[in-house]
Amino acid sequence: MKTGLVFQIRFTIIAVAFSLLAGCASSSEEQGPARNELDRMGEITIATFLKTKPQFQELLNKAIGYVVVDMTITKIPVVGTGAGYGVVIDKRTGTRSYIRVSQFEVGGGLGAEKFKVLIIFDDAKLLERTAAGTWHYEAGAKAASGSESTEAATSQSDRGYKAFKLSESGMCVRVTVLMARAKPYLVDQQQ
Repeated sequence: MKTGLVFQIRFTIIAVAFSLLAGCASSSEEQGPARNELDRMGEITIATFLKTKPQFQELLNKAIGYVVVDMTITKIPVVGTGAGYGVVIDKRTGTRSYIRVSQFEVGGGLGAEKFKVLIIFDDAKLLERTAAGTWHYEAGAKAASGSESTEAATSQSDRGYKAFKLSESGMCVRVTVLMARAKPYLVDQQQ
């Protein structure tokens, strides 16, 4: 009988925490950044990457396009959520698209983290799918910490893109399965 009560209490705490996290993520989506703020965030992030590692310029020169996303993640022991906004640059056409990213995680971990993600594309279809909205799934373990001084961490793929992460603040340890969804943002405004 005692085990059942402990399970119910844990389940209730997790459900309440998840509801609070989901509420925070949806309220931040309603008041997202303006187009010029996203453009400026992208420029500053690229400049920071180039200052940290000048070899990024060659990758950017060869790429067909890239995405810069400003993300915030919150993780409690069983669930986690994240939200962010970004800009998609298609170098072939010179167009910019804007996306909103929502992330949900299930698994162990604890913490909060704020970071920028730079994804450099070699595959045109992947770039177009990202701008139009796409799902991303991932499983694994991660540990991250950052401070006001920015650190660069990289993750590379032979799948038509290379992803790089710039930690800004927070600390987070996670062993999770995550789902992230990019959706078009600011599509009703003139580009």
